[in-house]
Amino acid sequence: MNQGMGKPARRKAKRARERNLARQQRRLAMMEGKLTAGSEHAFLSRYFPSYNEDKFSHRALAWLFSSRSPVAKLTALAAITVSIFFVSNFLMAGRIFPNVYAMGVPVGEMTPEEAETAIRQRWEFDLFIDITVDGETVKQAQPSELGLSVDYTAMVEGAKAAGLAGIPLGINIEPRLTVSHSKAQSLLLDLTEAVYVQQYEAGYKWSGGRLITVPGRRGRHLDITESLRLLKRDAGAIVGYKRFELPTIPLNPTVMDGSPFLDQAIVFLQDGLQVRGYDPFKDELLEFAVDQMTAAEWLTAGENGLAVRQSAFREFVDNANLTLLNDGRYIDELLAIGKLQEALNTGAPDVVLRLNYLPEPYSVVRQDTGFRIGRKEGIPYELIRDANPTVNWSALVVGQEIQIPSRDALLPQDPVPNKRIIVDLQSQWLVAFENRQVRFSWGVSSGRETAPTYPGIFQILTHNPKSFGSSYALCSDLGTNCNQWEMFWFMGIYEVVPGLMNGFHGAVKLPNGNLLGGGYTYEPTTFGCIMSLNSRAKELYDWAETGTVVEIVSEEFAPESDLGQLALEYITTIDTNYRPVE
Repeated sequence: MNQGMGKPARRKAKRARERNLARQQRRLAMMEGKLTAGSEHAFLSRYFPSYNEDKFSHRALAWLFSSRSPVAKLTALAAITVSIFFVSNFLMAGRIFPNVYAMGVPVGEMTPEEAETAIRQRWEFDLFIDITVDGETVKQAQPSELGLSVDYTAMVEGAKAAGLAGIPLGINIEPRLTVSHSKAQSLLLDLTEAVYVQQYEAGYKWSGGRLITVPGRRGRHLDITESLRLLKRDAGAIVGYKRFELPTIPLNPTVMDGSPFLDQAIVFLQDGLQVRGYDPFKDELLEFAVDQMTAAEWLTAGENGLAVRQSAFREFVDNANLTLLNDGRYIDELLAIGKLQEALNTGAPDVVLRLNYLPEPYSVVRQDTGFRIGRKEGIPYELIRDANPTVNWSALVVGQEIQIPSRDALLPQDPVPNKRIIVDLQSQWLVAFENRQVRFSWGVSSGRETAPTYPGIFQILTHNPKSFGSSYALCSDLGTNCNQWEMFWFMGIYEVVPGLMNGFHGAVKLPNGNLLGGGYTYEPTTFGCIMSLNSRAKELYDWAETGTVVEIVSEEFAPESDLGQLALEYITTIDTNYRPVE
């Protein structure tokens, strides 16, 4: 009987084991994600985009959902109901889900309109980008200044599409950016000067009473092409980090060590560097004070010797011009640098810088003509006419303003400071000075009334032992049929028209064999030139090198130099009636 009753008990125990095994298999399937598509995993994945079935909370929810326990099922159902209500509330209200950010702006729980307003405020008013070079900020700019623009609509749509992805850790929507090449380039061009650092060539300075070397340093300039490329490539990161590091191109000095030319610099500077400005029109020398410290800053080591540190020397020239410009004068920077370099090459620490003149206005007065204005200003009328192409010279009006061109055109050569020729048209006399002492003094013949010699300040420009000229009027006066005459010892001083110069000369041999004015006239006879006796013209020709300044004075044009005034005083002390002949 006991044996018979044991079979039902064994079957009952077997069914219990099978049920336990089935429960374990279902649980294992749940843990390994093997539930069917219609399971709770599909539900959670659909409404919770951030759902990860490996997370404990999600596994627990799945267990509750699959449990046969009524309490567990009610708990799962309540959780799902709350979730659905939460999602539905945001969907029906059209709001963005919590924990969503756009460029760092919290737009969660906002309507799309509110989100766009907040993003626009951030972009247009609150966002600034540090533009840096070598880690240092050179400018703070709004994105629009860099040519950046953002698609607000795309950002709002991205925030809406994020759904619950921001729960619990949050999600940031990256901006969709475009770059305006022209606007970005404009800003970069504006920054070139701020970014630029000139390389420093090896140089010298005084320290403790002795001259020492200063090593060269590298410089830089902005690489605009690479900057634009990086801006377009990394616009998002630049906005995100609020920083744009500009790439630069290094500038390497030619010489890093100035010690090879230290001795040369010491010799050049030891007695002090003298810098003077020379005005050839006024024959005036101006002294510029230069201390040893400043002079040393002007020197740099070149590849083959001392050279001019142009940036430092330009600063000196600019400061000097602040005063000179009050008189309409200035020092040309390039010419000045060349003069200092010449001094370094020769080792002579005496630099003479030429003073130049600016154009100046002239107000027409009664009885003015272009010719009269030229004689008063000491500039040939042809030059004034060319500088005022719109002026009707036959109908000048009192008070009319015209432009007098720079006088520098009359002295294109380096002036010779220690020589000067003075010609007085009124007395028909010439006085030449050398080192401020009278070297020559004699009578001359200037231009006749129909072709007068121009007063003004000029210089010797050409030397020709024999030159040629012609004038139909002169040949007709003499009753001859001629084409050319010969002039001896000719030195040109100014151009009347292109290719025709007036100047100094000796005897004029006419085609008929005669000499103009008999060779020794002392009356205005020439066609604009200044004629001396042939032997004296030869002396002047040999003495006056190219660049010698010539000051021609008259009743209309008073002397500008003290030597011009001295010449007039000298002429009054001599017998101008003595006129030798050859």
